[in-house]
Amino acid sequence: MPDKNLHRFFISIVLPSILAIALYVLSIFLVILPAFESNRMEAKKEMMSELTNTAWSLVDEYHQEALLGNLPGDSARYLAARRIEKIRYGDEYKDYFWITDEVPVMVMHPYRPDLIGQSLTEYADPGGKRLFVEAVEVVKRDGQGTIDYLWQWKDDSTRIVPKLSYVREYAPWGWVIGTGIYLEDVRLEIRAMKTRLLRVALVITVVISIILGFVIRQSLRIETRRREAEDKLRLSRQKYKTLVDASSEGTLMILQEKIIYANLKFSALSGYEPGDLQNARFDTLFGIGWEALTGSIEDPNKTHSRESTLICQDGARKEIVLSVSQVTYAGQLGSIVAIKELSPQQRFDKDAQSLSSELQSSLDLMHQPVRTLVRPCTTCDSKETIGEAARRMTRKKADAVFIVQEGTTIGLVTDSDLRTRVLAGSLDSSRAVIEVMTAPVIALAEDALMYEALLVMKEKNISHLAVKDGAGRISGCLVLRDLVGFQQNAIALLMHEIASAEQPEQLARLYSRVPVLVRALTESGSNTENITHIISSVNDAIHRRVIALALETEGSPPCRFAFVVMGSEGRMEQTLATDQDNALVLENLTEEKEEQARGYFLALAGRINADLHRIGYQYCKGEVMARNPKWTQNLDTWKEYFKGWILDGNPHHIMEASIFFDFRHVYGDQSLVRELRDHVHRLADRQSVFFHHLAQPVMKFKSPLNLFGKIVGNETDADAVKVDIKKSLFPITAFLRLYAIREKLPETNSLDRALGLSERKVIDPDLLEDIRQALDFLTRLRLRVQVGQIVRQEPPDNLVDLHSLSRIDLSTFKKVLSQTEELQTRVRFDFKGME
Repeated sequence: MPDKNLHRFFISIVLPSILAIALYVLSIFLVILPAFESNRMEAKKEMMSELTNTAWSLVDEYHQEALLGNLPGDSARYLAARRIEKIRYGDEYKDYFWITDEVPVMVMHPYRPDLIGQSLTEYADPGGKRLFVEAVEVVKRDGQGTIDYLWQWKDDSTRIVPKLSYVREYAPWGWVIGTGIYLEDVRLEIRAMKTRLLRVALVITVVISIILGFVIRQSLRIETRRREAEDKLRLSRQKYKTLVDASSEGTLMILQEKIIYANLKFSALSGYEPGDLQNARFDTLFGIGWEALTGSIEDPNKTHSRESTLICQDGARKEIVLSVSQVTYAGQLGSIVAIKELSPQQRFDKDAQSLSSELQSSLDLMHQPVRTLVRPCTTCDSKETIGEAARRMTRKKADAVFIVQEGTTIGLVTDSDLRTRVLAGSLDSSRAVIEVMTAPVIALAEDALMYEALLVMKEKNISHLAVKDGAGRISGCLVLRDLVGFQQNAIALLMHEIASAEQPEQLARLYSRVPVLVRALTESGSNTENITHIISSVNDAIHRRVIALALETEGSPPCRFAFVVMGSEGRMEQTLATDQDNALVLENLTEEKEEQARGYFLALAGRINADLHRIGYQYCKGEVMARNPKWTQNLDTWKEYFKGWILDGNPHHIMEASIFFDFRHVYGDQSLVRELRDHVHRLADRQSVFFHHLAQPVMKFKSPLNLFGKIVGNETDADAVKVDIKKSLFPITAFLRLYAIREKLPETNSLDRALGLSERKVIDPDLLEDIRQALDFLTRLRLRVQVGQIVRQEPPDNLVDLHSLSRIDLSTFKKVLSQTEELQTRVRFDFKGME
């Protein structure tokens, strides 16, 4: 190797490695060890503080007993001192507590009984420090604190060592309670740590030195191979450059997703100069991503074609056909991409195919039987007047009325008839309604298809069509605008069918369509906010229909009530793998009436939960369902529940109840839910302990992203290839719930909460956008996984196989997980010190 190359290698590789080792060693002695020593000392002080607080609490118990008259005051002091005298802790159980009064006089010392009852005003350690006097001064000034001095080693009075004690005043009795640590213990820990670090540093230095020697030795061979590769690359580049230039179509040479060469024909087609395209990414120029394009190639030895769009330099889009051929370039897999603009005829054929597909979809929908769109009939007797018929239509909110004579339907009057024949013709409304009716009534069987009904209505130029049941009786009517709307909107059809269902089995069949709908929406590029909103709307419609059917069976409710949902359903963020989280809020009643009402509502709730389970909404494993008597309560009891969760300060209870704070009204009296929400906001206002505990799950969330930026799978198996997406979403939804409650936002949806927080300047626009993108990515990934599982006839869950993700998805996933740490940092800053 020439001297110049050897010098360059030493400067670029060897010297930085040596500097890195030196910096590593220096960081150990200048940063890590001092920080460790400081942290260990702070930890010891924290431990002493907690231990002293425990002893202080014990003294306070005896004082309270004395105040209640259960113990004489002197006996309480004596018993408290004896109790603390017996407390031992530490590795050898020889660490202890001592007590003086504020004179100071020794009240209790387990190893120095000779000092008990003695004045300690002049007592000093071997260094001359009057430690007990200083302890009294510290507690009088600050209430608690630390002092350092010299003292005997535990129970060995012959050995004097430095000691650090934590003291706290118990004001009611004028006591000073203290305990301490021996600084020698801390120094021994630090000394052992230094020894281990030095050994590790030495081993690392030796290993790096060996590696550097090997690298230098191999550099001669590598340099030789590099020169040979450069020569081959030069020849290969020239060959492919000639091939690209000779192409009659716009052509690109792609290597590692970047354009390394483009011919002049492509420049003319796109408007870019050749120099502008050097190292440009494929995804920035075309409407299809490189991963999507190459991922669909089944046989690498054949040319693969795909339609897409070209984004020109002026922003215009051209429809094109991409032809991809894979080649080996300088030992790497590259691609030659030929771009050909679609001709006017090809664009026409494409549009025709798209239109044909849309018409076919519409035709498929129109082959449904008309019974799904039938409305109930509004009827009146033929003897009634025009005015009476019009009033009946107004009262029934109907736009048509069927005229009945002796049990037979003989005609029809519509809003249009009243306008054109009565108002425009100045006809007296006291005339008989049969004078303005349209007859005869045109009818179809209820099993006729929708397209047949639409053809009849257009042919006869009518807006209403009667429908006959199996016995030939008119059972309802069809309205033209319903048919047209149905023809145009499959989602509206689904919602209409849900509202018309009469059995849970029908609803189960309708619910099975949701994955198909979600798949279509996902593949069409709909944003996840719309998709989850549609899923929630469908779920809400099913819940409302189930409740309505249950009410028909159980009878009218004895009082006002509201059916609420919690968790992801409460946040309107349901996917395809969800269970039931619901409850009932009842109107406050007298004790006698409430006992009767509870029996009714528990029976109602049992039917609702059972029917939902039959449809596909699994029972909640934690029994957070309305059928559980605990979660069917009156409004006052629910208020007490939230009061307990918010004010008792029990972190375990708060974490268990967190899903209840996402409650949302689905059915019944909404004012009950609004009143409960207002109550929660009033209770939570300025409750710092509650918010501190509510923030704990966010602060303690363990990301699957390790220190090296790798996703390591679930928490129990570091080698797992699957990650729970729901758990990855948790810190985001919990973060937004935390701040939404603090800001008294009524919204429960995470994105709505984020927008509300942004409007109030709680989060800035950049954080809002990060949250929006994270929610969109994780939800889309979750839906994609679940749809795939359902297609494979597997039960849907929230686990994504990392091996199934593209590099782009995996990179985005890592970015989202890293953003979670920023949310945790924000929560720690705002809520950690609120205990």
